[in-house]
Amino acid sequence: MKPSVSEVVSEAIHSVLRDTGRAAGAIEPGMRLAGDVGLDSLDLAQTIVLLERSLGIDPFRSANPATPRPTLRTVSDLVAVYEAALSKP
Repeated sequence: MKPSVSEVVSEAIHSVLRDTGRAAGAIEPGMRLAGDVGLDSLDLAQTIVLLERSLGIDPFRSANPATPRPTLRTVSDLVAVYEAALSKP
């Protein structure tokens, strides 16, 4: 069975935290990426690279430069961006 986007996001966050010597408990959708999870901008960038590799999509590239960049404050924001990108034809 293929893991859900939420599971892939959670695993990517755990991987980045492990690689930087930090432990993480359960990753919940409403957790703030910076405040609750403890990701800084470099950690978030590394998480996004892992997600692009795992999911095979870069949801932050748009053919239309006028498209606003999504706001990533919570785990659910990150999940939503990838779910939306994966649902596009």
